[in-house]
Amino acid sequence: MRKRTIVQAGVFGIAAIVAFVSPVSAEDGSANETRETERIVTASSLRSAIVFGATSATIGSDIASGGARSVPLAAGLSAVLPGVGQAYNRQWIKAGIGLAIEAALIIGYIQWRNEGLDAERAFKRQAHRDWDPGQYASWINDYTIFLEEVHGGSFSFAEIQVPASIDFTNPDAWTESDRAAVFGLFRDIRSAELELFHPETGASFSHRLPDFGDQQYYELIGKYFQFAPGWTDYPEWVSEDGYTDAIDPERTDPDGSKTSVSSTFFQYARDHAHSQDLLRRASIVTSVLVINHVVAAIDAAVFSRLHNNRLHASVSIGYDSYGSPEPTAMLTFDL
Repeated sequence: MRKRTIVQAGVFGIAAIVAFVSPVSAEDGSANETRETERIVTASSLRSAIVFGATSATIGSDIASGGARSVPLAAGLSAVLPGVGQAYNRQWIKAGIGLAIEAALIIGYIQWRNEGLDAERAFKRQAHRDWDPGQYASWINDYTIFLEEVHGGSFSFAEIQVPASIDFTNPDAWTESDRAAVFGLFRDIRSAELELFHPETGASFSHRLPDFGDQQYYELIGKYFQFAPGWTDYPEWVSEDGYTDAIDPERTDPDGSKTSVSSTFFQYARDHAHSQDLLRRASIVTSVLVINHVVAAIDAAVFSRLHNNRLHASVSIGYDSYGSPEPTAMLTFDL
C-alpha cells in the first residue's frame, strides 16, 4: 500500500510539472490545418483516474512555444545583419552579442582602412618629394663607369639620358609628352639594371625599377638597397678625389651596417610597412565580417529548425497485470 501511495505521489508530481510548463497541443490529422488546445490536469482528476479504474490518463505537453518559425527567414535575417535572426528566434542575449560584434568589426574596419589610406597617401607624397628617378639614373651612369674602371665590367647599354624638364615631385602636372619621356627613362633604367652587378658578391641586380606610380614602385624604392641612391639625402658618390664609398649602396661595413644608406630610406620603409599593416588589418576584418554573417545565419537557421522539431512530453496511467496503476513517462522528438 505504501508503495502504491509513493507511485501515485510521484506520478502526480511529474504530471503537475509537465502540465505547468506549457499547454497541450493536438493535431486534427488534417494536412492543411493545425490547432492548439489547453488541458488542465488537477490533482483530483488524476486521483480519480487512478482510484476509479480509468483505463488510462495521459497528460501531454509541447515544450517548444511560440509557433513554427521560418528557417530561411531566420537565416536570411542574420545573413544580412547578425543578431536580427537571433532576435526573430527570441534569443535576445545572442541578438545583442551578434549586433555588438558586428558594430565593433565595422568600426574597426573603417578606422584601420582610413588610417591605412591616409598613411599610404603620405608615403606616396614623400616618394614623389624625396625619391628622384633622375638622380637614380645619374647614379647608374656613374656606377657603370665605376664597374668598368675598377672591376673590369663591360656593358652594352648606352648612357641614360635624363630629361631635364620633368618635375618628378608633381606627376599630376605632367603632359602626355612628359609621360612619354618618363616611360622612356624607366625603360632605359631597366635595360641597365639587367647587366649591372654588385662588386662584393658579383651578383646581378635582383630587381628592376617598376613603372612610375605602380604599387611595386612605392614598395621597392624603400625596400632594396640598390634603389637607395635615388633618395635626395643619399651621400655624394663622386668627389674630387674619385669615387666615395657611397658609389656602392650594397657595400657592407665591418659591423654589418649599410652606412651609405640614408636615414630617409629606413624611415620611408617603416612608414610604408605601417600603412600596409593597417590596410591588411582592415582586409582581415572584412574576412571576419563575412565569417560572422555566415556563422550567425547558420546559428539562426539551426535554432529555428530545433524550435520547429517540437519536443513532446507525456505521462500515462495504465494497469499492470495485477490490476495496479502503472505510470509511464515518454519524451517524443519530432524529426
